[in-house]
Formats: sequence, C-alpha cells, structure tokens
Amino acid sequence: MAKSILVITDVHDTENCSIKKAHDIAAPLGEEIDVVRFIRSNDATTLTDVDIKTQTAELSDYVADVFKDYEQKDIIRTQVVVTSDIAKWVVDYCQDKQFDLVLKAGHRSETLFHTPCDWELIRQLQIPVLIASQQHWRQKHAVLAALDPDAKDDAHRELNDSILKWTKKWAATFDCKIHIVYSLPVSKILRELDIIDVKQYAREHREEGEEKLAALLKNYDLPDVEMHVTAGAPERTIPHCANELKAELVIMGSTGRTGLKGKLLGNVAEKTMHNLRTDSLVIELKK
Repeated sequence: MAKSILVITDVHDTENCSIKKAHDIAAPLGEEIDVVRFIRSNDATTLTDVDIKTQTAELSDYVADVFKDYEQKDIIRTQVVVTSDIAKWVVDYCQDKQFDLVLKAGHRSETLFHTPCDWELIRQLQIPVLIASQQHWRQKHAVLAALDPDAKDDAHRELNDSILKWTKKWAATFDCKIHIVYSLPVSKILRELDIIDVKQYAREHREEGEEKLAALLKNYDLPDVEMHVTAGAPERTIPHCANELKAELVIMGSTGRTGLKGKLLGNVAEKTMHNLRTDSLVIELKK
C-alpha cells in the first residue's frame, strides 16, 4: 500500500485542495511525499526566472506550514514545473520513480474533444490515482467500493483484488464504514425502451447479487461490511449509491481505454467520476 505519494497541484488550485488532502492521508498511509505545482506554459509567458523561484519558495513554505505536525516533514520534496502537458510530464516522471499513489484535485471541464488531465492520468498511469474533491472528510467517514463479482478473466479478478485490498487498508487506517456496491448489468436497449424496470430487477436479483459479493469478500476479513445491489448503468447507480450513503470516498477500477475509442466511448470510471461529488480512488486495470 501507499508509502510514496505524488501530490499534483497547479496555480489555479486556489484552495490547495490536493495539498490539504495529502496531509489528511500522509501520516497513516505514506512516508515519502513529493509535491509538484504546475504552471502551464501559456500561463508563464510573463513569468521570469525570479517569479518562478518566488513561487517555488512560496510552495515550500506553504507545504511546510500544512505539514508542520508531520513527523517526516523534512523529507517532503517540492518543486514548481512549467509545462504545456501536465499529464505527459507526470507519466514520464513516474516512470523513474516508485510512487504508490498519485493525488490530484479534480477538475470537471470535459468536452468530447478535450480530455481533462485527471482522465489522462487515470488512463495512462499504472498507479492508483486519488482525485480529491473540495469536501472534508468526517471523522468517521464512509467508503464505497464498486466491484464486479462476475469478472471472467484474470486481469479483472486482479482488479477486484486491488480494490478490496485498498478498501481494507483504508478502513483499517481511518476507521471508516465500508460499503460495497455491485451494479447488475442491464442491456442499454432494454433500459432505454423501458422494457425493464431496473429497480424491480435489482430487487428480484438482490439475494443472488449479495451471494456473489459474499463469495468475493470471504477471503479479505473486512469488518462490518454493508452490501448494496443495484441495476442499470454503473455511471449512474454508483454516484446515486454514494450520495444516498453520504460516502466521502468511492474506490473503483478503470479499464484505461485510450485513443479514439477512449474519446468517443470513455470508460465506466470516467463516466462515474463525472457524476460524483466525492473523492475518487481509481485503480487501473493491469494489461
């Protein structure tokens, strides 16, 4: 689990959400912390070297203040980077490092032909990515993990395993309530033509779904788990469940679809994130 954390922020993150959230999880989850503040090249046209050095010093001072109670604050690294492509810089940087978690404040400015940086990171990195919201965790917060107990191949079974290991680690570290959701697959055509009542379908198959989840969970020794069986499009059912439960964190997997197919279709994790207002811990499917 997380020992080395890369924290990504930028000059537009006025609330320093990612740095504050990193502080909340660093002591119990991480040892080494690397904070990078980005300035996009088109925002740096009027900046001099002196300006960048000043921003570097300001970042260092701010991080030192936020982490003043952190036992290993002396080994926190900070830097300011000017680049036109944040995602590419991060992907290249991570190839030479051994980060266990990447943390970034979320941005929701997507269009069909523009993929936000957080989506690019999720697609390209083989490291779990925590997209942080502005909200603060309650002292005993709720975590919702989305699983697919019908996974047919080793890669998807390993993805379930990673999600459950992160869920167990999170619960043990932060003493939070664990919820598990399984969204029963329902044909999109049947849903759109109103041929099937998804709520009724979920009620009729709840026992079967809970049995599948129980079989998947039996080897993980997760305390006091509450299971939820829904039906329909996961990008809608998972956010709805998270909202009902007031979950502060949703843990889920991503298929990492890229290229034209990714732009046109996206993947379930990205569509789900679009509808979430919570923190999202997204774990990449290993290829």
